[in-house]
Amino acid sequence: MAAIPSKTDVVVIGAGVAGLAAARRLSIAGREVCLIDASDDIGGRIRTDHVDGLLLDRGFQLYNPSYSEGINVLDLKALDVKSFSPGVIVSIDGRNYKMADPKREPSWAIDSLLAPVGKISSKLKFARYAIGLALTKSKPPTYDQRTDAFLRAKFGPDLTNKVLRPFLAGVFLEPELATSKRFFDIALKSFISGSPGVPSLGMQEIPNQLAAQLPSGSIYLNVTAQAVASTMVRTDQGDIRCRSVVIATNARSASLLIPSLKVPPSNAVTTWYHLADCPGSDLTDGKSTLVIDGKKFDGPLDDPSRPLVNTVVMTNAAPSYASNGRTLISSSAIGVHASAQSELQVRSHLASLYKVPTGNWTHVATYPIPDALPMMTAPHDVEQSVRLSGGVYIAGDYRQVSSTNGALISGRRAAEALLTDDL
Repeated sequence: MAAIPSKTDVVVIGAGVAGLAAARRLSIAGREVCLIDASDDIGGRIRTDHVDGLLLDRGFQLYNPSYSEGINVLDLKALDVKSFSPGVIVSIDGRNYKMADPKREPSWAIDSLLAPVGKISSKLKFARYAIGLALTKSKPPTYDQRTDAFLRAKFGPDLTNKVLRPFLAGVFLEPELATSKRFFDIALKSFISGSPGVPSLGMQEIPNQLAAQLPSGSIYLNVTAQAVASTMVRTDQGDIRCRSVVIATNARSASLLIPSLKVPPSNAVTTWYHLADCPGSDLTDGKSTLVIDGKKFDGPLDDPSRPLVNTVVMTNAAPSYASNGRTLISSSAIGVHASAQSELQVRSHLASLYKVPTGNWTHVATYPIPDALPMMTAPHDVEQSVRLSGGVYIAGDYRQVSSTNGALISGRRAAEALLTDDL
């Protein structure tokens, strides 16, 4: 591994999507960039492991090809996003109900209307709200509130607790839905505007594409930043003198470098991967449709018999995620759960959700991720300042919105602020 340089124009700390986006923009503008990361590979939270012919993303993540920033900086054709079904399957009292936008899944219209998850009027009201969001180009409203308060008041407790809360808990990684309604609106609009899925070669292809656009030799891995000033970064491998710095680490690491920085807490998730003993065509009609438990939030939030917030047959959308025609299942629960007992509870819940025996399913891997997603507590500023002090800038999805698009935007904004300041 090459030694870090002693001097450069800009040091970018963190080789996740935000850091890579910042480094890309700065390199295009002609700045010499040194991008450092404490990990052994690029990507930050977006990593994919290759294990025995399987692609295992670290945590359940999707990419939406409609993301505005991704359209500008990624080669979407090469990324080859395999879209999931535009809807959910809600499991209630031993039966699964399909729910989706009838315009995109017309054969599901009757199931969507008759599912025992709230009044038909509430479902239609939610559909109108979602379509209205997709059509509007206005900025988020100045008033913000908790998502749960908005959903209950607007669409009623049944639809909220049996569909919206189970689904959104898996998006926000928090069950109370204390997340900002501004972020909810942004997320819902993206779901309506595009079809989220996974790149055919795994989620890490996103940071890989960004890295490929940087000058050769500008990324240094296994390098830990220890202290930051406007003209120098101290690392465990020596000092790097520079004209300016972009901090693009996760929130926790950023607060260690800048103790005065206010950062949000992180939401945790655990994702299990299993290989099913049946073909994917036997599960969820051969589609990659997210399955949620409509009863999960009817009782105690910590019900051990209902640990999962969602599960999906990955290979029904992306057969490349498992060689030799195998069926790969991804299932996630909020929080950190690493015990063997947790896996047994997950396996039991999967049997209930998919309505098939899971005793012979092969457990492939478990990924407990403490810092999976920054919390977007209401009120949340979706465009926080990227300037910290003279010569020091900050990027990260927690400064924008918790998504790949938010990370890409924040990285570009930090770089453009630096260029505007001519530092």
